[in-house]
Amino acid sequence: MMRMKQAETALSQPLSSVLNEVAERLTDRKDEVVELLSDEQPAKSRMVEMSYTQCTWWEGCYYCCDETKQWHRVKCFI
Repeated sequence: MMRMKQAETALSQPLSSVLNEVAERLTDRKDEVVELLSDEQPAKSRMVEMSYTQCTWWEGCYYCCDETKQWHRVKCFI
């Protein structure tokens, strides 16, 4: 069974740059994140849906970008 770790913090500039590049190449995964969180964390699911413009997956974590173009780690699988 996979252990899950959650955190919600603004990220370093180098990681944010990588996520910008990844998000440009891949499809938006915001709907996937909202669905994933809907059962286990409904309030967080609604927050993701309302607060972020897009989400992506990178190295075991979902990251979402807000309207100010800041990336946040939303959910990690370790």
